Amino acid sequence: MNETIVIFLSVLATAGRVLGLVLLSIVTGWFLSYAAIKGKLFENIFVSVSEVFESVPVISFFPIVLILFITRVGGELGVELAADFLVFTAVVWNIWIAEYQAFKTIPREMVEVGENYRLGFFSILRQIYIPFSIPRIVANLFPSISDGFFYITVSEVFSIGLTTYVTFGIGSEMESLIVAGNLDGIILAFVFLAAIILVIIYFLRRFSNYAVAKYTVDTDSPVIRRGRFSFKNTTRRLSA
Repeated sequence: MNETIVIFLSVLATAGRVLGLVLLSIVTGWFLSYAAIKGKLFENIFVSVSEVFESVPVISFFPIVLILFITRVGGELGVELAADFLVFTAVVWNIWIAEYQAFKTIPREMVEVGENYRLGFFSILRQIYIPFSIPRIVANLFPSISDGFFYITVSEVFSIGLTTYVTFGIGSEMESLIVAGNLDGIILAFVFLAAIILVIIYFLRRFSNYAVAKYTVDTDSPVIRRGRFSFKNTTRRLSA
């Protein structure tokens, strides 16, 4: 296959991997955040896990990757799951924190409306909690995607002991180009990667403006605060 096409496809694979994992973080965060505000025990566990993902470097999860995915699953699927898990740990905490804080601070009147209409779990989540969390999610999309692209380079190619594991993407393709001393290919890879990132930023910015205009709620209503929580090393902090 033509080298230019391979490089372009590797960039698309990496971008798709990052965006897909960010989307997975958003969806899982909605359910986990809702469960956290409804139960104190789960809330403590959820906050603790989020803090671990925030403070522990991606490289520290290599032993988990080795045991769960490389050893137990094995093959190309195991390597792909390992790479996805490493990137997931880099992007998920930022999204989860945003959703959790949004759910914790939702105006009481909005919750009471859902209760008065006897909305079910999915209905109240879809009509009240999710829309209220969107502005906070949007505010954290840019740093999350930036973290994803930063850590993808060590996730698509990683070594454990004497064995190197590779999954298709710009990280592994760049390593091959560097080893081969292909300067033209390296430059082309950077150009494609920069172009894809610029496209993503453009559409994210447009979506951000739309989401903030549509879903931002201006209210002085009292908010629901269940307990106290804090995330160290972050400016996104609330207190009870």
